Amino acid sequence: MRCRWFSWTLLLLVAAGGVPASVAGFSRIGYEATGCPRNSPTLNKCIERAIQYYISYMYSGSINEQTSVLSLDPLTLPDATLIENEDVVSTFTGRQTTGFRSMYITDVRSDITRLEFYFKFHISAIDTVGSYHARLLARPEIAEWSHMTYSIRNSSIQMQLKGHNYDNDDRVYLKVNVSDWSQQIGDHTVGFRWFTMSGNYSQFSDQFEQIRGRDILPVVERDLVGALQHRFQHLLNEILRLAPYERFFPTIY
Repeated sequence: MRCRWFSWTLLLLVAAGGVPASVAGFSRIGYEATGCPRNSPTLNKCIERAIQYYISYMYSGSINEQTSVLSLDPLTLPDATLIENEDVVSTFTGRQTTGFRSMYITDVRSDITRLEFYFKFHISAIDTVGSYHARLLARPEIAEWSHMTYSIRNSSIQMQLKGHNYDNDDRVYLKVNVSDWSQQIGDHTVGFRWFTMSGNYSQFSDQFEQIRGRDILPVVERDLVGALQHRFQHLLNEILRLAPYERFFPTIY
């Protein structure tokens, strides 16, 4: 599993340099790259081009016959409690988020001397699906279930990364940490496929309807951002351990 994480970003960052600006200029198999020269005036474009080209392969799970990656779509989220008051509790479980294949990078900035990086992504559509369950606390046999979809449209993510060099086996490597992360959530809707009820449901239907679909965004946003931030930072650092800093960002004279 660890090698699957490694492969994608090694290709993503190293295979960017020395290639034509056209997407068609990237070779999928056997390309010997020169990295992104850190003294180049087009360093940011080099990084951006590589990320956008290889991003689609991260979701398919395969770059070529020899190289596979861990698919990000779907992204599994932990079970969550949506509403809990003195009368009723609702949960959203078995959650999986899809839509990252529609993500594309819109801005890259870097200060290579300070080892600081900024990425901005636009995501057209994200859908989180799972099982919705609500029950009365005093009488848990009275409950409802449904398949729920929470949809978010036209969102953006901005992240800043701060890096530092360290020595290992007489070679210099790079490690990064997410120093800042923000997101702008666009339009969001919630939908239910069908409902199954149990117990003397009709007598308490108003209580269930009052909480149905409420206060979901803070829970989904919190868990989604946390999962993405953790995975992104982990992915980069595992890959950056594979090759010295000079391999990723050489100085060209």
